[in-house]
Amino acid sequence: MKISKTVYLILAIIFLFSFIQSLFDTKITPKIFFWEVNIWAYRFFRLAVAVVFMKSYLDMKKEEKKTEN
Repeated sequence: MKISKTVYLILAIIFLFSFIQSLFDTKITPKIFFWEVNIWAYRFFRLAVAVVFMKSYLDMKKEEKKTEN
């Protein structure tokens, strides 16, 4: 199943927003896959996922430009 490049961009924005929100909300005890984790591990996870989705989006956009020429 092929996912649209727009979906990757939307997911990158959502995870980036989640990362930024975690910087201001210090009252929560974050969970990753049902385990309580350190806030910095949680922030790193959110940022890493956002970067992966953004990289996928940019790679797909680059490939699309190559096929147009």
